[in-house]
Amino acid sequence: MSQENGFEFEDRFLKAYFSEGIAVIRVQADSVATLTDLAESGRFLKLFHEAEVNNQVRALLLMGNPGGFADGEYEKFICKEEAALGQPGQATHLKTQVIRHINILNRIVTQMADFKKIFAVGLQQSVVTPFFGASLAADFRFASRDMFFSPAHCRHGLHPTGALPYFLPRYIGQGQAAEILFKGEPLDAATLLDLGLITEVLAADDFERRCIEALQPWCALPGEVILSSKLLLNHANRLGLKRYFDTEAALLH
Repeated sequence: MSQENGFEFEDRFLKAYFSEGIAVIRVQADSVATLTDLAESGRFLKLFHEAEVNNQVRALLLMGNPGGFADGEYEKFICKEEAALGQPGQATHLKTQVIRHINILNRIVTQMADFKKIFAVGLQQSVVTPFFGASLAADFRFASRDMFFSPAHCRHGLHPTGALPYFLPRYIGQGQAAEILFKGEPLDAATLLDLGLITEVLAADDFERRCIEALQPWCALPGEVILSSKLLLNHANRLGLKRYFDTEAALLH
């Protein structure tokens, strides 16, 4: 996928390129389906690996198109799965599909948490539960001014996925995390910034470029400092995340 002197890939679903020491991966179309499909997620994670082993890459920035992780996209995905409920004998199939999608997303979250270089996520417009949860595995999160977290799990009667119940208390404490998860009220970018869940709020115009610029100061750090710091920061996190996913899997079966 990548080239010897850079980092380039593009198809209908994914685009990857290299800019100023930063590998950028953008989910371009059908964001929810792409990141919960076995084949597409495999290509996605291969790009993670290529960014990690490429010596020119100092940081990885993950982007979605505006609205790509929004309620409408998530709604289409859920409705497609729920449609099977109206067909005789399909309830078991539906459960299997949901479990498969959750497992694929959990694999992505694990790779994000284990990434050995700086990892950042750019969030725009509406971002639903599983993808906001997954973003908390990154080192830094940049939000456009029009971004907000949409707790869609409450509307669909689902448990919050994307490891959101795992990460949220680690940022803001058990009490506030429970309130956010159970109330199901949207939170805008300014509120998320105040809570410490967002690193920086940026203007929506030319947002991807602004994210790249915001990452530059961290890219100046020596690679060995970043690696050792991340290994120490994530030591307990790595063990806890595995136990969390084991608990979630037991609840689903």
